[in-house]
Amino acid sequence: MDITYREIQDTFHALNKTASYLEEKWDDIRAFLDGKTRFVFVGCGSSYSNAKSMAAICNMSTGIPASALAAGDILLHAARYKKMIDGAAVVFISRSGQTSELLIALDALAAEGISTSVLSLVAAENTPLGEKSALALETPWAFDESVCQTRCVTNFYFMAAYIFAKYTADEAVLRDLQDLLTSGSAFLAPAEALAKELATKPWSRAVVLADAELEGLAEEGALVFKEVCQLPANYYHALDSRHGPIVLFGEQTLILYALGTSSDLERNLVKDLRAKGAPVIAFSDVAVPDVSDISFGQPLTHIAKGIPFILLCQLVAYEKSKVTGADPDNPTGLNAWIAL
Repeated sequence: MDITYREIQDTFHALNKTASYLEEKWDDIRAFLDGKTRFVFVGCGSSYSNAKSMAAICNMSTGIPASALAAGDILLHAARYKKMIDGAAVVFISRSGQTSELLIALDALAAEGISTSVLSLVAAENTPLGEKSALALETPWAFDESVCQTRCVTNFYFMAAYIFAKYTADEAVLRDLQDLLTSGSAFLAPAEALAKELATKPWSRAVVLADAELEGLAEEGALVFKEVCQLPANYYHALDSRHGPIVLFGEQTLILYALGTSSDLERNLVKDLRAKGAPVIAFSDVAVPDVSDISFGQPLTHIAKGIPFILLCQLVAYEKSKVTGADPDNPTGLNAWIAL
């Protein structure tokens, strides 16, 4: 069994451990969050995509300004970001806690006299990044041994969703996250069956569509196609795909769409995409007749919807790797973490 597949299948087992861990660490987490007036979420690659969703979750749930930056951008241009970052709470996201850009970015901020309070989310223990942080939340049970990240991506997203829902007492999101912990694994079987079917279709590129808090996950969903099955992929906001990208959609373009409101505007978009001959897989929380192709099976808040949706992207990319011949555990030209 491939490592990548095993780690996707282990997602909900890892999330249950993470939920318990966050409860144990809650006093420390609340103490870090209290009084913060700005957040900057920082990562590289998959973690940078995750940072975009985390910033949206933070901003939209708390009203506290939040943004996302690539660590490599900070290390090259630290002085240019001084007004944006100085005095902010900075959340660094890293599977290994050893990625060069993150560590050098921290040093670059210090060298410019930029004051920050650092929280790190790391899927490993006792790391260089953790040592440089005011608070390190470490989830080694979610660490991906495969070069391509799957389980730890979902874990980091869950952490942000859970932390800000608990901090703002958002009972709807907390309820849905708890439901995912107990029943989410049942979604894996139908998602895998659909992924196997889709893998046999003759598409050669993928597009991922999602909005609001799922934007970063959509970008990560596109990245997983590039890394796991090594096919070109892009992400777009749903309706924004009409503004140019749609001209390239056709029979060779698989489209994975996380439905938001199932409004007439979304229904019409799905209809128009299918009319272009593109294979469209519309995902929803509950089944939408004549629109959705796969659903989670019960109502979910938009934030919670991101977890089964990214799992669907991961499984489709994994099954397609069997067709393209790519090795998802060790893709050519990619390392698990980058050392500059």
